[in-house]
Amino acid sequence: MQDKVCSPWSATVVATAIDNVLYTNNINQNVVGTGFVKYDVGPGPITVEALDSAGATIDTQTLNPGTSIAFTYRRFASIQVVLPATPGGTYQGEFCITTRYPLS
Repeated sequence: MQDKVCSPWSATVVATAIDNVLYTNNINQNVVGTGFVKYDVGPGPITVEALDSAGATIDTQTLNPGTSIAFTYRRFASIQVVLPATPGGTYQGEFCITTRYPLS
């Protein structure tokens, strides 16, 4: 079975870093997620992280405004963008994922 979901994301930083969770895997640990993170506008670079169920980082990518990354992750618990404490301002982009998982 597979499902696709896309959503814009946005956050405003005022002196404190923000972990903005884009997707939480509440299906099962045997899921595969394929998609992209697009970073449209913002005052500086951001970090995209895929985390496992213990909160450990599986993968980290840095994006600059106007760029995007494609990904495929297995056995992940969440995907988030980490927005730095400085420079402050509004960060915006889009997230899209197609999940594939077995039906039991």
